[in-house]
Parts: sequence; C-alpha cells; structure tokens
Amino acid sequence: MYKLRNRIRELRTEKNISQAQLASDTGISQQSLSFYEKGSRKPKIEAWQKLADYFGVSVGYLQGIEDKFEPVSELEHQKSHDAIWKGMAKTLRAASVGTIGWEEAYQDLKRYQRKSDELRFEEKQETQQRMFDLALQTFKRRESNEKR
Repeated sequence: MYKLRNRIRELRTEKNISQAQLASDTGISQQSLSFYEKGSRKPKIEAWQKLADYFGVSVGYLQGIEDKFEPVSELEHQKSHDAIWKGMAKTLRAASVGTIGWEEAYQDLKRYQRKSDELRFEEKQETQQRMFDLALQTFKRRESNEKR
C-alpha cells in the first residue's frame, strides 16, 4: 500500500467541515474521502479537481506537491459562481415540476449557500441575496399554483 501525503484532511479540519459534509457537498463518498485522507487510495483527477475547487486551492497544493498556497484565479472563482447558479436553477426547476420534493430542494439550496459562503470574491453578498430572492419567488409561485 502506498502512502500519499495530501492536504485534504488539513483543509477540511481548517474549515471545520466533517467528512460527511464534504461528501455531501462534493458527491464523493465518505469512504473514499477517508481513504484519500489516509493516503491509502489515490483520487482520480476528477476527484482532485472537485476537491481543489471546493477548497479554493490548486490541485498541486491539495496533493501536497506545491508548498506555497496560491489562491485560485478570478476565472476559476467565476466558474464556481456559475456552477452554483446552474445547480440552483436545476434544483428549482426540479422542485417546481415535482421531480423532487420541496424539503429536498431546500436542503440543496442550503448546500449551495454553503458553497457560496466559500467563494472569496466581492460578489458574495450579492450572490447570496439573489439566491434567496430567486428561491423565495419560486416558493411563492409554487404556493399560488397550489391554491388554484
């Protein structure tokens, strides 16, 4: 068994995030995360990228290859921002047509809020406000449709 020293556990504990929460937020199983943190299994490049995006660091830094933390570029932040909006829109569409329940939609939106909290650029407050305004409008629209 080979050991790979990476910074997954370090970054996760630094941000006070449980493995279960990280698994939920990234879609990577908690068991895989445990293996990755122990160094007993090497993540595929897709998993490295998901985790690096989640923590806002480069893949090299996350892998322990780069010693110096280099913040991600503005373009990478914008990609994360766009991914949040796409995910929110998908969740709201699914909830409005009944594909998923409103409780599940609410939990998804809370997850997107946590992701938004992690973004480190000036639009954070505006993004959160727009996210909640959009959710509120959707819930109100759904409520009025149910009254008819």
